[in-house]
Amino acid sequence: MTGFNVSDPEEVLTTLYNAFEIDGPVLINIMTDPNALAMPPKIELGQMVGFAQSMYKLLINGRTQEVIDTINSNYKHIREVF
Repeated sequence: MTGFNVSDPEEVLTTLYNAFEIDGPVLINIMTDPNALAMPPKIELGQMVGFAQSMYKLLINGRTQEVIDTINSNYKHIREVF
């Protein structure tokens, strides 16, 4: 099976074109930001509480950098939440 790895967003379209030209199955592995949050269309209060609790647990367990990485990856979407 032919496989492609894509880590640059500029390469996605070219890789897709190349994959469709190959006869047979093709695997395309696209690297994404592991800290990017998947946002549902409507955010429930319970979801916000659960997220806050998980961030708090990371903080008290000394995993501050993970919290900072999550904030940096998602702060641009804060307007969508409110």
